[in-house]
Amino acid sequence: MRWPFKNKIALKLMLCFTSVLVVFGIIIGGVFYQFFKEHTVETKERSMRSQAKRIATAISSNLLILEQHHGDGIAKSNFINFIDNLSQDIVWVVDSERNLNVNKERMARRMKWRQKHPEAQQRPMLALPQDPRDAFAKLPKHIKERVEKCFAEGESFSVEEYNVWLNDIMLTVGEPVYDAQGNVKAVVLLHSPRQGLNKAIWEGLQILLLSLGAALALVMVLSLLLSWRFTRTLNIMRDNAEHLAERHYDVRNNVTQKDEVGELARTLDVLAERLQLADEESQKLEKLRREFIANISHELRTPVTVIRGSLEALRDGVVTEPEDVAEFHEQMYNESLFLQRLINDLLDLSRLQNTDFPIEKEPLNLCAVVQDAVRGSRRLGLEKEIKITAELDKEPYLINGDYGRLRQMLMIFLHNSIKFSPEKSSIEVLLQGQRLQLIDHGCGMKAEDVPHAFDRFYKARNEQNKSGSGLGLAIAKQIALRHDMELTLESELGKGTVITVQLPPELAREDEENGKA
Repeated sequence: MRWPFKNKIALKLMLCFTSVLVVFGIIIGGVFYQFFKEHTVETKERSMRSQAKRIATAISSNLLILEQHHGDGIAKSNFINFIDNLSQDIVWVVDSERNLNVNKERMARRMKWRQKHPEAQQRPMLALPQDPRDAFAKLPKHIKERVEKCFAEGESFSVEEYNVWLNDIMLTVGEPVYDAQGNVKAVVLLHSPRQGLNKAIWEGLQILLLSLGAALALVMVLSLLLSWRFTRTLNIMRDNAEHLAERHYDVRNNVTQKDEVGELARTLDVLAERLQLADEESQKLEKLRREFIANISHELRTPVTVIRGSLEALRDGVVTEPEDVAEFHEQMYNESLFLQRLINDLLDLSRLQNTDFPIEKEPLNLCAVVQDAVRGSRRLGLEKEIKITAELDKEPYLINGDYGRLRQMLMIFLHNSIKFSPEKSSIEVLLQGQRLQLIDHGCGMKAEDVPHAFDRFYKARNEQNKSGSGLGLAIAKQIALRHDMELTLESELGKGTVITVQLPPELAREDEENGKA
């Protein structure tokens, strides 16, 4: 296994995933902070309003009793201090005489707490005025204006600002207290430190940051694993591609994943298979080429040596008798004919393999070609007394083709059959439907030679084929391909050979007449 950080793609994927998560976390964190802050403040404000209403209701229910003891100065009642002690938030009351009730015991406890926690102090905490009316006069201007408006219009309010007596930024909610006639007799002021809200917001933000940190760590681990899994296949393909470049075509990716990378891996496997087949074919052709060059060299060397030796004997006067001279001339003539045939075979094969080389096709009667080839081959079989017969189940058989090339193909088959057939044997040429067969009863071929019978440069090793070049059947195959014919060869050693030509469909008679016209 490669260390992931040495893998550029794995590192890039991990950094990409991490960057996306970081950006996502920053955005989500900012949005969360803003919404959570607003939500926390709104929730706290609603809670304080509800509590302020309950306190105002409680005071309103006991208003007659409070007025019996204090008149309009109900803010001086210990009942207000009692409510303040029961409440978590700080409760102040402003009555109609503008007296401000402050629970001095609670303020003393708050001052002691701040002295023990200096870090919580923003400024020195001021002592409240002893006179309730003076205490109201020293309230922040903004709060006093809202209290006066609440007395005049009965409007609830909430403000957030620094309170010099509480030495903190406070969220203050104001709620009117009504008498039985619906007049505002007092205003309840409920205070909650802003610091507590900030602490709640910060704790929520900390939870979010911890969650994002854990998610980031998890994403980094998962991205490493996923990127390694993703790039592992790419590394396999890269290594195998290097093996292919070094001509080791037997390597395979063997990847089964069903995605684009899997498709690429399977494509590389197909490429490797085709390269392997091409390499095997190339090696086979190279072997055949070497054998062909050796054969051709031998075939060329023999007649050239004979011709040169004969010429040297005639030039040096070694042979002077007229009969011997004539025999030497005949031998040189025969050898030159062999050289000419060998060269012609090479030229024919080269031309037929070139698709740009045209062959002259025209409507013709295949039966006439078969009969012409049989007549010509009978003269070749006279020496071995071989009987060659033709049986045609129809006359004519019209196709588009090159008369000369088709006759050449049949003559190659017949010449081979004559060469490999024993004396006084027979060769049959049969036309049945769209199938033309040439059957001989000669020596046949070995099973391992049959698949290579039509290969270029291939030559069976036996006594009868010593003078062959191995090009005849290759030329015949090219002629058949150019005429859309399919060749098959069946042979059994010691029993004979059957060559089958699958013919193209016969032309309609009007096609022949149009061609002649």
